[in-house]
Amino acid sequence: MNRSTLLVLLCSIFFIGAVIGSCKGKARVGEVEIAEDTSDINDLATGVIQATLEELQATGKAEGKLPALRSVPLVKKVYAHFSYRPIWTNNGEWKPMADSLLAFIDSSRQYGLFPGDYYGNKLAGLRQRLVEDTTAGAVTKLNASLWAEADLWLTTAFVRLTKDLRAGRLFPDSILLQRDSVLRDNFFTGQVTALQQGASMQQVAESSEPEHPGYHQVKAYLQDFLPGANLRKYTYVNPKDSARLPARLRKRLGEEASVVLHKKGTDSLVLADAIRQYQKSKGLKPDGKISAALVTELNNNDRDRFIRLAIALDRYKGLPRTMPDQYIWVNIPSYRMQVRAGDSVLLESKVVVGTPKTRTPELTSAISDMVTYPKWTIPPSIIKKDIIPGMKRNPGYIYRKGFSLVDNEGKPVDPYGVNWAKYHNSIPYKVVQGSGDDNALGVMKFNFSNDHSVYLHDTNQRYLFSKKSRALSHGCVRVEQWDALAYYILRQDSTLREENAISPKAVPADSLRSWLAQKKKKYIRVRGNIPLFIRYFTCDVINGKLVFYEDVYGEDRRLQEKYFVQKN
Repeated sequence: MNRSTLLVLLCSIFFIGAVIGSCKGKARVGEVEIAEDTSDINDLATGVIQATLEELQATGKAEGKLPALRSVPLVKKVYAHFSYRPIWTNNGEWKPMADSLLAFIDSSRQYGLFPGDYYGNKLAGLRQRLVEDTTAGAVTKLNASLWAEADLWLTTAFVRLTKDLRAGRLFPDSILLQRDSVLRDNFFTGQVTALQQGASMQQVAESSEPEHPGYHQVKAYLQDFLPGANLRKYTYVNPKDSARLPARLRKRLGEEASVVLHKKGTDSLVLADAIRQYQKSKGLKPDGKISAALVTELNNNDRDRFIRLAIALDRYKGLPRTMPDQYIWVNIPSYRMQVRAGDSVLLESKVVVGTPKTRTPELTSAISDMVTYPKWTIPPSIIKKDIIPGMKRNPGYIYRKGFSLVDNEGKPVDPYGVNWAKYHNSIPYKVVQGSGDDNALGVMKFNFSNDHSVYLHDTNQRYLFSKKSRALSHGCVRVEQWDALAYYILRQDSTLREENAISPKAVPADSLRSWLAQKKKKYIRVRGNIPLFIRYFTCDVINGKLVFYEDVYGEDRRLQEKYFVQKN
């Protein structure tokens, strides 16, 4: 052990010892601390709260009964702001704001949340012991440690609840705190102060929510959906797990009230009979066959829908609090692009997005320039996956694809003179497809800054827009209405004033038409830098109706299994 490591260790030991020493003589949660009179409870509870939090922060555990207390640094920060005084109780009285919090937790599913995350049952039990239970005698009601415990759980629930309303649950707290400067400031203490000044928990909650119209549309649907929803947890049937598919199907079908699993017959006959029973109960063709439609129907239960809605609400929390006046919106699962202005859609187009193996990334950027009749420089991912294997088989592969091989200075390279056997993941050359109607980028490319080498563009495979499922590209977004998008961008540019003499002038729409007609390659700088959001939402409200899209990349399923599978 070197001297610096030893010094750090000794300092850590000294710090923990100092904290524990400072707590010596003070009760922690779980230790009885009886007040002589109710007027003494706050003072004693203050000592219990401070000693418990300091021990938890220093050692990661307390000798008392708070092993599951979450977000200790944030909770401690809130209490420090209020000098560690009880927040939700006052000398043996449960404040109305505490009851407001409990009522909100009980109804939190209306916000896409799970009451179990906020200790609803534990808090109700503590309230009953401290407020409603008259058989326990005065000793329980004078136990300042128990009042401190209730206050700590209430604050922990409040911190977690308001954090989830503000920033969602799709990232660990440490990442959320880094990303959201509001959460790093006095957000939580400000919300507690609002409650103390008479705001209801609903008002505090609504002040934390996103302003995005899509969020409130999904939330409104959720409130209509919940009263009749069956949120029972069912077995998930993974259609890709062929080895366990029959067993999973039998288990899942056995959970249906309409299905009776007969014991007679072979496994396949029993399963086919169970499938027919289920199909009849759902008004489906009772053919007894395992199909993708059957699996989709089994997995599309109310709990699954609720979780997908909850995930959508959390995704909206990842957007800027205030969206730009106008912006381009690409939703991957819907295969749609929109130009939006507030609640209005100015332009809409079908798009083709990346396959599950070559995904279109979620990102935030801005259109910086457009290129007519662009050349296509093949990205490294395609070179690794397709070009190198093809060239190893036959260097003429590059000509059959209509590509050319050039060095970093743009000079042609003879593919037959390259030792392709020594390349596996990358090559010291560029692979380029010349401009023209047969170019994979079509006749227009929209560039924006990103780390994934993707862009929006036209395509020479326009027939793909007629397909229902359009996850077919290498990662870029192909836009059916590319021309309408280009002219929209030029109109926006034309409205911007010239800020100085060297500022580029807006390109007239007639110039673009001329260049396209002449098949000229032209670089067009976008003066307005139109904001672009590429996102992944598997549900949407369209004309007042909720629409679910295919979870084409399995992202909802991944998030469900990571964050939501055990929630209640």
